[in-house]
Amino acid sequence: MPISFRDHEAARVEGQAGAHGRSSVVCQMSVMHTEKMFDQKAQAEAMILDDLGSGNTVSTDMHGVDWDHHKYILEVRPAGEDPFRTETKAKVPIFSAPQPGDLVKVTYEHKSHKTEIQVEGDPRYDPKLIRENRKQQKAAREQALLSGAPVPAGAGVVHHIGREFAEDEPRWVVPAICPECGARVDQSAASITEHPKCEYCARPLPCQPVL
Repeated sequence: MPISFRDHEAARVEGQAGAHGRSSVVCQMSVMHTEKMFDQKAQAEAMILDDLGSGNTVSTDMHGVDWDHHKYILEVRPAGEDPFRTETKAKVPIFSAPQPGDLVKVTYEHKSHKTEIQVEGDPRYDPKLIRENRKQQKAAREQALLSGAPVPAGAGVVHHIGREFAEDEPRWVVPAICPECGARVDQSAASITEHPKCEYCARPLPCQPVL
């Protein structure tokens, strides 16, 4: 059956509309893919320039570790790209929080420069890794003492005022409340640090050596 001119034109217009629609979908998908690619997080090293202080939002995990929210100014140094400075908030362990001058691992977004400090997995800050390291050092020290071998350097031993202390052994008597700012003191953690200080106001805590 011969096709009329009207039917032919209708089919042609419909075909063009379909092609245009498919082209639009492909274009939109391409744009979405490009935006997603640029929004993906990348890893980099960053220098902590300043700690702007605590947000006074404290939580305690199942292991008794106190966590706080700190605001930091960072200089992010992406490989092969220009460094940039940004401000970020991070949930950090109170007694092993990153400090100004530390080099840390971060993730950041290319477009917005939104940056996150990677606390988990860093043996300097991650409470889980700190606990595991202390256990390993303590076990190594005990094994060395039992076998008569030299005690490994840094194996959980701290020299202090004529005594040797295991790393997890209290060496200071510290107050429960900071006399400077009134903040609660984690006595179990502060008593084993070399220089006890308040994690809120950063002032030294009054302390007496354990005899």
